[in-house]
Amino acid sequence: MDPSIELASRILGTLVFATALAGKVRGFDEWVGIVANYRLAPDLFARPLAGLIITLEALVVLLFGSGLVPRAGAALAICLLCVFATAMTINLLRGRTEIDCGCFQPGLRQRLSVALVVRNLLLVLVLSPSLGAASQSLSFIQWVDGIGAGMVIFLLYQTFGQILALRSAVVVEHKGPA
Repeated sequence: MDPSIELASRILGTLVFATALAGKVRGFDEWVGIVANYRLAPDLFARPLAGLIITLEALVVLLFGSGLVPRAGAALAICLLCVFATAMTINLLRGRTEIDCGCFQPGLRQRLSVALVVRNLLLVLVLSPSLGAASQSLSFIQWVDGIGAGMVIFLLYQTFGQILALRSAVVVEHKGPA
């Protein structure tokens, strides 16, 4: 596999988890409420679970961002994305679509939807090249390709998230009083 693909995967994982982490740290009390709102554990555990998720996301950023142990970062990121997709799916099956997903896209709330589950599973696929053997040294052009591709994919990810959030806001607005 071209090592620039692995680098793009690492850049994407770092940016996605760093963005989510920043939002959760800034709005920690809101984040605790979102964790509790999923109703997958007793409310007593919401604060510790919220802190654990933040810690694990920070570890993903550190492992991916530093490049020291990218395979461990990829494995942890993929596990977290699968847990998040599972939690969303459980609540969708319960008919609980009105709750915020907790993805912390900048300034926009996102209601649970199948599209968010699919987005997480697509991220799993895109991050999977980082599970492979550590790449050898990269040429200058491979560095440019990997960084550029990772940033472009991240911008597409952010755009998709904002479109989903805006779509949710429009649906909520139309459901309001007539």
